[in-house]
Amino acid sequence: MKNVKHDILQPLLQLFAFVALWSVLMLTSCEEKHHVVTQKSEADSMVNAAYKAHDYERILYLADTLQHKGTLSDQKAFYWRGYAYSRMRKMRLAEMEWKAATSKSIDNIEDLAYYAKTANRLASLLFLKSDFEGTIKVAVHAMKLMDNRDYTDNSDYANLLTFIGNCQLKLGRLQEASSSYSMAYESYLRITASEEPISNISTAIIGMITITDSYAQTGHYTDAYIWTERLDSMLSHYRRHPLADTIFIDKEWARLNYYRGCALEGLNRHEEAAKAYEVAQATQYSKTNDGNIEATNYLMTAKRWEEAAKMFEVLETQLTRYDLKMTLDNIQTYMVPKYMANVGAHRIDSAIATGQRICAMLDSALVWERQNTSLELATIYDTQQKETEILEQRARLSQQRLWMTLATLVLVIVGLTLFIYFRHRAAMRLEIAYRHLEAANARAEESSRMKSDFIQQISHEIRTPLNILSGFAQIITSPDMELDDATRADINRQITENTDRITGMVNKVLELSDAKSQTIIERTDTVTPLEIAVDATDRSGIAKAPHLSYDLQLSPEAKSIKLQTNKTAAVRALSLLLDNARKFTAPPESQQHHDKLQKKNALLFISVVGKQVFFAIEDTGTRIPASEAEHIFEEFIQLDEYYNGTGVGLTIARSLARRIGGDIRLDTAYTAGARFVLTLPYEA
Repeated sequence: MKNVKHDILQPLLQLFAFVALWSVLMLTSCEEKHHVVTQKSEADSMVNAAYKAHDYERILYLADTLQHKGTLSDQKAFYWRGYAYSRMRKMRLAEMEWKAATSKSIDNIEDLAYYAKTANRLASLLFLKSDFEGTIKVAVHAMKLMDNRDYTDNSDYANLLTFIGNCQLKLGRLQEASSSYSMAYESYLRITASEEPISNISTAIIGMITITDSYAQTGHYTDAYIWTERLDSMLSHYRRHPLADTIFIDKEWARLNYYRGCALEGLNRHEEAAKAYEVAQATQYSKTNDGNIEATNYLMTAKRWEEAAKMFEVLETQLTRYDLKMTLDNIQTYMVPKYMANVGAHRIDSAIATGQRICAMLDSALVWERQNTSLELATIYDTQQKETEILEQRARLSQQRLWMTLATLVLVIVGLTLFIYFRHRAAMRLEIAYRHLEAANARAEESSRMKSDFIQQISHEIRTPLNILSGFAQIITSPDMELDDATRADINRQITENTDRITGMVNKVLELSDAKSQTIIERTDTVTPLEIAVDATDRSGIAKAPHLSYDLQLSPEAKSIKLQTNKTAAVRALSLLLDNARKFTAPPESQQHHDKLQKKNALLFISVVGKQVFFAIEDTGTRIPASEAEHIFEEFIQLDEYYNGTGVGLTIARSLARRIGGDIRLDTAYTAGARFVLTLPYEA
């Protein structure tokens, strides 16, 4: 009996114990969840407090600490770090943080909101850098994600549309820009029509100001005037709000009338334009430096040069205040109008000073200017979409044919065969299209990288002689500077050398444009191999290189023959190879002041084999791996980035050699350094 009771009670006791344990765990879990939620709320409060206090160092500290504790999500942490860095003018770090944020997965509505804010700020930063490709890529990806999550009625979505329109307008795609701007305007109207914070209206006003400015700056005055009318309506809506900021109203009212005056002047409605300008000048904002700069848009359009030149006197102060990088766009937007205003006002001294400032800025601008491949990427994207749609339509056709064949038992096998066939063909085409797209993307990215490297290298190569020329120009033109004959002769020598260096760089770039040409160069010159070698030696300067022992040798056969060739092309190709040997037998640029120069050897040996003349240039400098034997002849390729140069010399040399019937190759059997062999045809 006891055993029976024990058998009954034991399961009951286990059940009660389980229920009690489960209850405790649930209560504990609820308490832990409540504790985590509370901690997350406190984390947001601390970050917002630092944000309102403009304490950007504390924002960075809180973002790192709270993210590590898990009370601040990764999305929020990356956003706030990027925001703090941007306010501290550390734009590269801001870009890095925001790009990391946009790569994170979205787990909840809060992260989605911060993702939208991050994409908005990242697109703005990239657009200011003139990285139109990057701006479009970020904006399109973000909008697609927001569309999928039905999160479109917000200012961030509208701003992304605005940035896309700005990029399209910059790229000359006017119809697409107009469409993007129209969608942005509809989005602004939706978010300002609802009972949302006043910040939505102010954000819409700023976005519309950006659109109006883009049209005015590009000379599309009709579109600019249309947007001033829309802006006027939105600003009136803002005025009626009980929390409207009078300072904001004054500023945006001034900006509206500056743009209205500019647009009307561009449309030859001069009296209305002047009245709009007078309205803007009656505001408090017009008395600020920013107001003076914005007033020049109208004054330049109206050709009121003297007033415009006076307004531009504060430009340098504003450029310093906002730490604007002098890209080619910014030089064109700010410095060129200032120069034109001073010229129009006959302020000759100011115009000359501004012109010299522009020349100085152009060197640094080369570093910031990048080739934009947005049109190419857009074409690839459109092609992919069309091919995908075609393949999807064919797949649907195959399914329809299958269902039709099922209607009759007689055609089941035929229908099934057709279905498998078409599905297989569609899959194969889709795979081929995908591979083509991958290859196109890889080529586009490689092309963009090589062009960027080339621009940076050209900038580096040109900057040094330009700085030297600028310094000597200041010395020579200084009225108080007295120079003895030896110093003056040395200055003249260095000016000549650096001028020749720049000229050589420009000529090499011009030659590069002709490097891919297949046009045959006529061989109308009769010369000896020695003449070609001597001229090339003199042109390359290899014989005078202090770090190098150079020797020129000819085989007996080569001394007595004459070639029917193009002397200019042959000398140029050989001189480029000799210049290559001279450069890569010296220490790289990074070691010029650290390593003692060790004497290297270079030899040009000319021989005749059959119906070809061989010019073999061998040196004891840097060895080139056999795997790179063909790669080094491609454009912009440099195996060692610490050497000066643009990476186009070998490309040009091979092109010239082949166009006169010869060729250039790397002899990979030679291991003491590098040996290049130029061959030219010879008929006895």
